[in-house]
Amino acid sequence: MKKVLFICYYFPPMGMGGTQRAAKFVKYLPDFGWEPIVLTVKDVHYYATDATLLDDIRGRKIIRTESLDPLRLWAKFKKSANVSGETTSRSQKISLQKILLFINRIVSGWLFIPDARLLWLPFVLWHGVKIIKKEQIEVIFTTSPPHSVHLAGILLKWLTGAKLIADFRDDWTGGESQLTPTILHRFINRLQEKAVLKTADRVIGMCDQLSRSLKRKSGEHFSDEKFLTITNGFDGDDFSGLLDAPLYEKFTITHCGSVSRVSDPEPFLRAIRQIFDEQPELKNKIKIQFFGSDIFGKLGQLLKMLELQEAIEPLQYLPHRKAIEQMMRSHVLLLTIIKRTDEEVITSKVFEYLATGKPILLVTSGGAVADLIRRTHRGIITNPNDPTEIKRAILSFYEQFEKKKMKFALPLAMHEFDRKFLAEKLAQLFFSLQKS
Repeated sequence: MKKVLFICYYFPPMGMGGTQRAAKFVKYLPDFGWEPIVLTVKDVHYYATDATLLDDIRGRKIIRTESLDPLRLWAKFKKSANVSGETTSRSQKISLQKILLFINRIVSGWLFIPDARLLWLPFVLWHGVKIIKKEQIEVIFTTSPPHSVHLAGILLKWLTGAKLIADFRDDWTGGESQLTPTILHRFINRLQEKAVLKTADRVIGMCDQLSRSLKRKSGEHFSDEKFLTITNGFDGDDFSGLLDAPLYEKFTITHCGSVSRVSDPEPFLRAIRQIFDEQPELKNKIKIQFFGSDIFGKLGQLLKMLELQEAIEPLQYLPHRKAIEQMMRSHVLLLTIIKRTDEEVITSKVFEYLATGKPILLVTSGGAVADLIRRTHRGIITNPNDPTEIKRAILSFYEQFEKKKMKFALPLAMHEFDRKFLAEKLAQLFFSLQKS
């Protein structure tokens, strides 16, 4: 069996959607003739941990290394504090997390370009060269963010001669997460990005819009085969035993995934506030759930400001399979993507939303996700700047529920987004590189 080196900073048991792309490839690639060897970091301080995600990668070869970046150092500090018997209250933990996030953003934004995970790079190079030589690896696969992993990839390519595939889950110099503090920072980011796009043998974007953007930013006349798309997707195994999960008796709207500046629920919550003010009786007839990480405390602030604490259940992070169960039990799935700078991003949860067959209420000003929902005819798209439009969409779904006319699509029907099919597509790309 051929071997490929996967270099990914975010990997299980870290939770949230960003870790699952690499993990699902690692799960299914052996079915198509490739053994993945994963090079990742040891435990870091992260928004969420989901040990159940490790079930997908049992038996795979995973090398976890040290790093000097803030998230790894903080995890080591917490571990030593626990060993020494120190305890912190919930409020202290929240305050410490906010301080760490602030420090991490300052360090990432000002001191290191493109990001503070650059401090993991020496460990990646040291272990990467040894792994490539020992395992006779011919292909390296780097996936970002963090985008610094691609710098490690091009260095390993130069040192070993292995082929390099650079995989982008998010944009580098165009996304909300890459707003830089100065023109100089942005200039250096663009130079680094261009070097990666030029040096990599293949560049993958997780949607067509992102792939086209990366090709345009390369500034070179590369062939179309160099820049390609492999989307995120859903794993049918994750839905096993859940397809017949009973629907909630009460009309239920569920949001799964982190709440942040990009996925800001404020327009939706203002529409809900408007509905409850105009039709108070609906407070007891509509169930609204948020599951995921409230990264900057935004949701809690909004619920308090709009006086919705009693109407909306508090946010909690669920293991992946339990989150899917909540999707299957819901009538409508909520997705909010507010920032125009992220119009080339399709969050991983979209594909699991589609796999459920449930209608999607999308609140966005446009972009790749809106294009996908239009193409699949799986929901209603509303403008975040028009709470009345959002209100009408919610009430339209509720009316269908009351009249027992809600229609659900067939679950797991979209083969093009099946994780196993996507892994096969990646394996074929690996084989094509060997022949080139």
